[in-house]
Amino acid sequence: MHSLARILGKSALVVKEVQLDETAEQQLKIVARKAGVISWILSLVGIDSTFTLLIYKDRLESVEGSLSGHIRTIIPMTALDTYMCGFTKPIQNLVIAVVLVIFALVSSFNGMPGFVVFIMLAIAVGSCIAYYLGKCLLLNFTTNGANGILFLFKRSVIEGVNIDETFSERVCEMVKLDYIEQAKK
Repeated sequence: MHSLARILGKSALVVKEVQLDETAEQQLKIVARKAGVISWILSLVGIDSTFTLLIYKDRLESVEGSLSGHIRTIIPMTALDTYMCGFTKPIQNLVIAVVLVIFALVSSFNGMPGFVVFIMLAIAVGSCIAYYLGKCLLLNFTTNGANGILFLFKRSVIEGVNIDETFSERVCEMVKLDYIEQAKK
């Protein structure tokens, strides 16, 4: 799963809206858009592509909409074969930041010019920001017929909507309980 998330990481969707209520009929609603400033500007004027994931006690719904139309996929919980839920972090960005800070400190004591040390520290800060913003929630549902839906979500800086490990764990547990409940029927 981690390698899948790393491959798809650049195409992660940015979360615009999240509603989670394990006791309601519609337990989860995630509305997302493509990442980037251009997509955000298009969403302001209402012409962006939106992706919606709805999880009910008995089914999953995925809606992909744009100006040219929309596609809705409905998967009953009883038809689920496998599901993957998880949370990934781009740890390589954090490692790069630590290495650069150590290298900058050692270099400054060895007489490296100040602007070079500053550039290394600026890159380290950028790597920390990339780590913080690159955390992703992966949700992958496949059916008995090998069809399915895959979403990779990351936090939105502009909209201010955040997803984290705790949210991921709640979603995974909720889907597991719904899956078990529907399998008993």
